[in-house]
Amino acid sequence: MSTHPSPNEWVGIGNRIRVARTDARMSVRELARRIDVSPSHVSQVELGRASFSVRALYNVVSVLGISMDSLFDETDSRRELPDSGPPASADVVWSPLDDALVVLRAEARPAIPLPGGTRWERLTPKPEVGAEFLEVVYPPALDASGPPQDFIQHSSREYGLVTQGSLTVQVGFDQAVLRPGDSIAFDSRIPHRFWNATAEEVRAVWFIWDRETSDGALSRPYAHAGKETTSPTTDH
Repeated sequence: MSTHPSPNEWVGIGNRIRVARTDARMSVRELARRIDVSPSHVSQVELGRASFSVRALYNVVSVLGISMDSLFDETDSRRELPDSGPPASADVVWSPLDDALVVLRAEARPAIPLPGGTRWERLTPKPEVGAEFLEVVYPPALDASGPPQDFIQHSSREYGLVTQGSLTVQVGFDQAVLRPGDSIAFDSRIPHRFWNATAEEVRAVWFIWDRETSDGALSRPYAHAGKETTSPTTDH
């Protein structure tokens, strides 16, 4: 199993990053400086020839003042279904709710593949303001390297439900292992990280609510605004 996203999967993501950077009137060099990567790497990502690390991606959405949701493919979520008609599977009954973008079929989910094999799949037919509803797929652990180095923190409230496998979570200084049916809810300003320490794939559903969005306008990205730290701290 490859642990790196296919370059083709990052063509659209890279282009949306380029558009957001251009709209912010920021040079490639300046964005690279702010997220601590090389300008050539930013250029390669924008061309869809490379991908950002999780930490760098979190920093990108924070620096550019966009939502992580904006990096998903925003085309019609029915794009993979022939002629916007019923899916190939005979088990799926097409309805007006599909056409109204109320229902999203599993095979049409917009996704962001990440280095290491983790994959974010959006569960809403179209972007939501101030909230994210995702399924995250964590690949089997390939070695005993332990948890990710970076802690994550952002000004949100986060809710998760493990549906398959065993996910290790750390919030602040404390850890727990969540198994199917186990759930978690916490203040995302507390540094946290999640990882799969098993040889089996893990799936979890996440809902992230941006508490700073109360007037219908997205005031800041939901993104786990990356701040690399060596130990849990509540400082931003």
